[in-house]
Amino acid sequence: MKKIFLVMLMVLMFITACSGKEVSNKENAPGVTNDSVKIGAWLPLTGPAAVYGTTQRAGIEAYFEMLNSKGGVKNRKIEFKIEDGGRDPQQTVAAAKKLIGRDNVFAIVNSFGTANTEATFSYVLDEQNVPVLNVFGGLLNWWQPARENLYGVMVPYEDQTFALGRWAAKEGAKNILVVHNDPAVYVAEAEMVPPGAKTIDPNVQVNLMPVKLGTTDYTPIALEAVNSKPDAIVLVQPIDEVVAFAKALDRQNVKIPLYTFAANVTQDTLKLGGKAVDGLHGVSWTVPPTHDSPAVEEYRQALKKHDPKSIPDFQSLYTWAESMIFAEVLNQVEGDLTRESFIKALENLKDYKTDILPPVTFSSENHMGGTAIQRVKVENGKWKAVGDFIEPTSNWE
Repeated sequence: MKKIFLVMLMVLMFITACSGKEVSNKENAPGVTNDSVKIGAWLPLTGPAAVYGTTQRAGIEAYFEMLNSKGGVKNRKIEFKIEDGGRDPQQTVAAAKKLIGRDNVFAIVNSFGTANTEATFSYVLDEQNVPVLNVFGGLLNWWQPARENLYGVMVPYEDQTFALGRWAAKEGAKNILVVHNDPAVYVAEAEMVPPGAKTIDPNVQVNLMPVKLGTTDYTPIALEAVNSKPDAIVLVQPIDEVVAFAKALDRQNVKIPLYTFAANVTQDTLKLGGKAVDGLHGVSWTVPPTHDSPAVEEYRQALKKHDPKSIPDFQSLYTWAESMIFAEVLNQVEGDLTRESFIKALENLKDYKTDILPPVTFSSENHMGGTAIQRVKVENGKWKAVGDFIEPTSNWE
């Protein structure tokens, strides 16, 4: 009997020891061990949107490499898993199921895309109750009202296009043309340009021109746009089509002020567009990657160490700053690290300063932690800041 008791005791001790190696939390939090936290994201690594994904990936990986070299957060290093979601809803849902079902990630952090990410919500947010933080995308209805498990700092595109309309009107435009792609998300963003412009001049004319997503030949579209005689054009499109439109105008030797949202404020726009995008107006979530500050210099040095070929860019700077937010929330968790304790710390984050983004604040009622954007403009082949951060839907000057 004593031998049987001893054998059972040894088996129990073995099982307990093995369990301790896997997870340190009483609640057995997914993706959490004594020395690591596993998170994941879907990014476009192939297809037309890969220009975003590769740059954003560099910022994320550079930050977590630097963080891990310093011991991580509370002695836990960050393990970051990436799946290729393209810009396709079905592919992104499959990526989400791999990250959660196969990789058992703790949270989804720094993913890409609006329509494709929205397609995952029923599975990720509702069925699996996995926190989703800092998507590169979003619509106003994601945040109003606040949705359980969903948090971000990316000022919605509708607010950005509202600000672009106001900016164009402030610059004196009386006839504004909005060239936008045909999916519903682009239409919703384009429709916010007129009310923004009318905060400056109630009589300003704003017309919308839909274009099929994926269009490559912009010569006839640019000609049609010029014939409508606009004195400003707002482009609500992905980077490849913004560049194609700008080049089509340039071939016609036509210079009309162009405006676009933050997704297109990148170094790739300059590289792909060349002189055709000189003078392009935009809005950004961050200060420029050339900004002279300790926070941005730290980013530049870490990016260079991660990949000497990487060029500092708004996109990688943005995902670097987003990663800072995740690490700060992780650091503020009290007690065992669980998804519940993470959400509690997230909703208690107040006025957190990255010195890259505007200050970030979350609460149980407010899941959109960022509200301000930075105006920028291309001058002599470089993005230059215009003024300070603005609240896009306010009467900023």
